[in-house]
Amino acid sequence: MSKLEALRIRMPEGLQIPKLYLYSFLNLVEAKKYEIGQYVELRSEDTVRAILDGIMTVKEILEKRRKEESLEKSLRGLSEIPMSGRNDKNIFMKLCSELKCELDSITILEAYSDILKSHKVGGLGRLVKGLESFNIRRGGYSLPSIFKLELYALTRSTFFKDGFSIDPKVSSDFLVLMLAGYLVSRVGRTKLDKNSWASVHILPLDLAWKRSWWLILQGKLSGRWYGMKPADALVLHLLINLWDLLRSEPHDLMVLGVIDPVGPMPAAAAVSIHAPLREVYVRAERPLGYVLDEEWSRDALTWLVRKALNVDQDGREIAEKFIKLVFLSIQEDTRALEELSLISSRLEASILAMKQPKGIERELLTIARDARKIAGRLLEYRFKMLQKP
Repeated sequence: MSKLEALRIRMPEGLQIPKLYLYSFLNLVEAKKYEIGQYVELRSEDTVRAILDGIMTVKEILEKRRKEESLEKSLRGLSEIPMSGRNDKNIFMKLCSELKCELDSITILEAYSDILKSHKVGGLGRLVKGLESFNIRRGGYSLPSIFKLELYALTRSTFFKDGFSIDPKVSSDFLVLMLAGYLVSRVGRTKLDKNSWASVHILPLDLAWKRSWWLILQGKLSGRWYGMKPADALVLHLLINLWDLLRSEPHDLMVLGVIDPVGPMPAAAAVSIHAPLREVYVRAERPLGYVLDEEWSRDALTWLVRKALNVDQDGREIAEKFIKLVFLSIQEDTRALEELSLISSRLEASILAMKQPKGIERELLTIARDARKIAGRLLEYRFKMLQKP
């Protein structure tokens, strides 16, 4: 049996989001992973090769997304590096000067990979030196605004910890690996309100995801999102899309809505939602699975979730109310299920009683009908469970 090579990576202290970007990348690295204090230790027969394969996987994901961007206007530039003002651009221009490449996300990953390959035996030594300390102080790279969201928008949240350095200096190795994690986590875009958009980032809260499953997740969640609030609707959206995956990998996620940097304005986190997928999955596995097993009830839930998330949706407040009741109902809340069934049926009946429902009434009718279908399916499940000896 070959001896395993070890690589210790110092995690950012006090800056949680860059740490999660690193997790996003490391979940694509085929190696054993151990969290030891402030470090993550990778062990593999060929650690450099494992890192290289992870970078190439990110490159392939970005190439696929670029093809999708050409077909959807709202996704354009999603695979590129957003920058604000001179500071961000100077950081990446300095990096490109070291790597001897053009300022392009895919080109940077390719150039860094070529450098690691050229080191041959010394590749591991470079990584050990570059990743053993997060803040190397002298001669390093300042963090661009996309890696300093806590500073700009979350300083009063649980992300912020007193005493972290506002401007740590990192190695080019750290900068590239964080960039790879940032880019792969940036799965889509969504509207925040009638006039503003945000990039959607899906971040792992641990290193427990299998590489193959984390790769599948990228494909399932990539594209334009309908919205990010309310949180109940967002969690249901994730459960619907990741249902088969969660049967094997029920892990929690962090979902960030990030306003990209532009002009003099730095990147800013507009929405931060912890999605407790493990807990909800354990509670809702059977009732929600019963809804998702039938195409008609799955479609009804999918459309109701989309309408609750969509800031442009007529009747959105009613959809949000129904989704809250659905979220409680799938977790065996009997009172919520009774209320969901009663309110949706009454609303549907009252609109059908109108001679000629128009505009908003027609939209409310479809919302009520979808909610009533879901309630009916859940009541059917409840009845079957009561019939069991």
